[in-house]
Amino acid sequence: MNLFRRILKLMGVLLLAGASYVFYGFVSAEGRLKEVCNQIKPGTSVADLRAFSKKHGLVPGTSGESGVHFMVETRTFGRYGCTVILEAGIVKDAKYNFAD
Repeated sequence: MNLFRRILKLMGVLLLAGASYVFYGFVSAEGRLKEVCNQIKPGTSVADLRAFSKKHGLVPGTSGESGVHFMVETRTFGRYGCTVILEAGIVKDAKYNFAD
């Protein structure tokens, strides 16, 4: 019975740690993503944008060279991210976006 209780306690601790990690990701997402989106400067190429998105844990969402693209964070399951406007393979504007 003692081993069973230890296993249950360990499972509880692991579950609590996992839930805390996910919860913290959502609580801190707005501040983190606003900062990340502000780092995307007009004039950035699509290739540089893809490298930037990989570095910051964003799904690129840039399958084309022009138009509006959404780069979302995988940690928040796509709820937080950046709206990026591309024109001829160059970033024209980027801003924070929240999908609710």
